Amino acid sequence: MAQRSDITQRTDSTQPASITRRTSPTSQPSWARRFFGSIWLKMVVFVVLFLLLSTFVFGGTDTRVQDRQVQFLTDAVRRAAVQSYALEGRFPNDIGYLEDNYGLIIDHNSYAVYYESMGDNLLPQIRVIPLNNQ
Repeated sequence: MAQRSDITQRTDSTQPASITRRTSPTSQPSWARRFFGSIWLKMVVFVVLFLLLSTFVFGGTDTRVQDRQVQFLTDAVRRAAVQSYALEGRFPNDIGYLEDNYGLIIDHNSYAVYYESMGDNLLPQIRVIPLNNQ
C-alpha cells in the first residue's frame, strides 16, 4: 500500500501535461493548425483552383472561335476562286466577282478580306483580318 500512496502523491504533485508540454520553435501555433487542418481551407483552395482552371479553359474560347471563323472565311474565298478557275479557266481579278457570281457572302463589317490577284492562272493571295468593332 505504501507504493500506492506514493503513486497517487506523485500524480497529485505533477502538473497536467498540457501545461508542461513545450512547443518547439518550428511547430505551428494552434490557430494555424486549426485553420490549415480545417475544411474551410480545403474549400477555399478548391474554389480558387476551380476558378483558375475555368478561366484557363474558357478564357481562350473567344480567340479560338474567331480564329476558326477567319480560317473558314479564308477557305471559302479560296474554294470560290478555285471553282471559278475550274469553270472559267482563270482566277477572278477581285473579290466582288466571287460575291456576285459564286454566292460568296462576306460580312464586311466584321472582316477585311484582302484578295490580290497575281494573274489569270495563279492562285491569288487571300488574307482575312477580323475587325474589332466592339
